[in-house]
Amino acid sequence: MNRTGNSVEVGSRPMFLPTYVIVTPAYNESESIARTIEGVMSQTLSPRKWVIVDDGSTDATSSVVRRYAQSTDFIEYCRRERRSSDTYYGSNVLAILQGYDQVKGLQFDYLAILDADIVLCRDYYAEIFRRFDANPELGIAAGTYLERTTKGILLEADIDRRHTPKAIQVFRRSCYEQIGGYIPCPYGGEDTCAEILARMYGWQTWSFPEVQALHLRPVGTGDGRSLVRARFRLGLTDYSVATHPIFMAAKCLRRSLKEKPRVISGLARFAGFLWGYATRVERQLPGLAVRYIRREQTARLLRCLGLGQASWRPVMPRPFLQSSKHLAGR
Repeated sequence: MNRTGNSVEVGSRPMFLPTYVIVTPAYNESESIARTIEGVMSQTLSPRKWVIVDDGSTDATSSVVRRYAQSTDFIEYCRRERRSSDTYYGSNVLAILQGYDQVKGLQFDYLAILDADIVLCRDYYAEIFRRFDANPELGIAAGTYLERTTKGILLEADIDRRHTPKAIQVFRRSCYEQIGGYIPCPYGGEDTCAEILARMYGWQTWSFPEVQALHLRPVGTGDGRSLVRARFRLGLTDYSVATHPIFMAAKCLRRSLKEKPRVISGLARFAGFLWGYATRVERQLPGLAVRYIRREQTARLLRCLGLGQASWRPVMPRPFLQSSKHLAGR
């Protein structure tokens, strides 16, 4: 593994400290971003640079970020003006790309993307980098998050082990640059597109449920939409990233049983997927990647039916798989 981090002596063995940068897009996040900043400032391993891109906020987001930037060396405030033609999710990615332009001239090993409504456990990045260090083929990694519902209840997000949610996503820099970064997607799914391209190039993508963060609101509601509308939008996202129809049906059935609001959630998601077909929503992935993900999903369905090879599992050291660290109670 090629590392550019500093090294310190631990006994007679040098231990490399990875260097990383963070990019955060923020749109009208004045109520949550202070908690996000405090979470990063308390990390056991600090970033080399953290660029927070104010994506045209109309609330007090800029004043909150500027106040922290004045007293913290690694925080940099950056402003982006939204265009009227930008969708919420497309603009979010453009903000990330602008933030990456601010750090790409620096030396660093990893790029972390962090949403402005996330609270990290103190060792979040240190734990993720341990997993990168243990597996040189790991290109994208993330923990998982507890999700605060509208009733204040904490629920663990139902995340596929191969999916690394953008809100807490970490890239090996060489992987990020090989796939060309994020693709702006009008209905979201840029994290999924990145994962598909990474796996197509031979990288592994894994989330680790034992490394947890806190999401301060239900996923998909960042632009003010209800949970049902958010599920419908996620169906559009699934269509735009070329999800196989049979795989989508199985996915929605599973979500109907596990995701709230139960049954309605899966139906709304499948309705969004069908709406994508009816309106011929533009797909964002190149043709080669579409063929790759369809083959991958078909193989997974066959394995679930017992018609293929054994189910995929992350090839990681046993201590990582056995440990259980949760944000609650820390």
